[in-house]
Amino acid sequence: MSMVRFGRGLLLLLVMAGCSSSPTSLVDTGAEADPTLYIFVTHECPIANRYAPEIGRIAEEHLDLVGPTVVVYADANASAKDCATHFKQYYLATDSMEDEAHVASVTMVHDAEHAWVKRFDARAVPTAVIARGKIVLYHGRIDDRNPRLGARRVQAGQQDLREALAALRAGTLKLTRTRVVGCSIDRTAG
Repeated sequence: MSMVRFGRGLLLLLVMAGCSSSPTSLVDTGAEADPTLYIFVTHECPIANRYAPEIGRIAEEHLDLVGPTVVVYADANASAKDCATHFKQYYLATDSMEDEAHVASVTMVHDAEHAWVKRFDARAVPTAVIARGKIVLYHGRIDDRNPRLGARRVQAGQQDLREALAALRAGTLKLTRTRVVGCSIDRTAG
């Protein structure tokens, strides 16, 4: 599994070449590590796909706090090419696509072997995880737009991930876990 940062120009080439599925990037550091934001998605989940613009905005707004947001494709049966194409379509093709700051704010991992899924206990997508090394500070939903399967609000009433990031910035984030409503991750694969 590899993490790839993107710049303009050779974008597609880098996406295609940099997406692998062997777990080599899981670093077991402790509390001294910088926090990282992981968003678990699959390329076929309509709920996760609807969140792509919001994930892009969050990534840009909090780049200084958590570094590039890592979009983790929990598609054990998808090809690296499918994940890379989806990433380019959904996470780089935003209003900010020409903005290099946006391109630098997101990166991707194809978790074909589910090393990241298992490590962070992701069971549905989209799941957001803020971790500092091994320490999970937040695990849950992005917001409450999907209160249950089949139900969707136009606007979120509770911005869980944004609130967790604001608390992290203020130094007041306590371990938080919220229930994710979305597409199940096939944990038998990988």
